[in-house]
Parts: sequence; structure tokens; C-alpha cells
Amino acid sequence: MRALTLSAGELLRLDDPAGIEVACDAGRVWITEERGLDDFWLVPGDSVRLTRRGLAILEATQSARVRITRHPVC
Repeated sequence: MRALTLSAGELLRLDDPAGIEVACDAGRVWITEERGLDDFWLVPGDSVRLTRRGLAILEATQSARVRITRHPVC
């Protein structure tokens, strides 16, 4: 697990994110996956497990704290 604090507008690039879980502990973040049809908006208490290979971009739309955990992909 990796905990990060992001400033408003800060971007995080996630390469090959399949199996990564992003949990929001504070603030608000937006996540989009390459070739994905849906984007994700996370607020405190929310989490999402990413499923696509390629690239995902996470942006803090306000100061945020997130936890990133990689889970095995079957």
C-alpha cells in the first residue's frame, strides 16, 4: 500500500493499473482509464479497483489523500 497527499490539480499517472485499488481518505479525486467508458469520482470513504491495462490518470480536484494498493490480477 502507498499513501499519497496530492495538491489541487496534481496529476498522477498509473501505468498498467489493472488490479490497482484507489481509496480516497480526504478531498476529491477524478480517475479515468484508457479505453474506459466511465470515469470515477472519489470522495472520502470511496474506493475503486481499476481493471484496464494501459494508462489511468488520477487528478486531485481539491487537496486529497489517497491510498493505492495493488492486488493480483487473475
